[in-house]
Amino acid sequence: MNRLPRLPAAPAQSLWRNALETAGAFVPMVLLAVLLWVSVWLVRNAPQAMTGAVTTEPSHEPDYFAREFTLKTYSLQGELKSFLQGKFSQHYPDTLTNVIEQPMVHSVSRSGRLTTAVAKRALSNEDGSEVQLIGQAVVHKQARGQEPAVTLRSDFIHLFANTDSVLTYSPVNIERGNNRFQANHLQADNLNQRFVLQGQVKVLLVPTKRP
Repeated sequence: MNRLPRLPAAPAQSLWRNALETAGAFVPMVLLAVLLWVSVWLVRNAPQAMTGAVTTEPSHEPDYFAREFTLKTYSLQGELKSFLQGKFSQHYPDTLTNVIEQPMVHSVSRSGRLTTAVAKRALSNEDGSEVQLIGQAVVHKQARGQEPAVTLRSDFIHLFANTDSVLTYSPVNIERGNNRFQANHLQADNLNQRFVLQGQVKVLLVPTKRP
């Protein structure tokens, strides 16, 4: 399994743990699955190698691409579960990665809660286990019932499907209802419910009114 390059770890200036039990809401795993499906779709539509062709070392040149594409997924009942749109996508055989320009993802959970994710660019490895959102990345989960809306903003968001975690060394802003969180770095491990904000951490908590 190929891995995406990681940014060098910045030294921790301060460590702050909080009770963001619902912080995992801004990690839309459907995004990873959809990017995996588009990778499979691109691989299936790649030109077949000619029999007897001379084997050469892969170069950092795209071997196939797609323009203005849309990939939709449906439930067994025919309901739209998610769709991915992109302006342009290229596959690089030497690094086994896909680059998607201007990705836009919409996914609907079983409860009907909508999650959207946008960025200037997305970089995914072939099995979709790692996805990097690059440039004005925004992941938003709409409010539903008693659950407030959750929004994560950063110029770089690294998502890990196998460990259900998020990592970024870029300044990050988190909005959960009326509450606001800011930090220089974020490490979120949803499996262990461990969320660490590092750097210059700022928190604004708005008390809720009791009934």
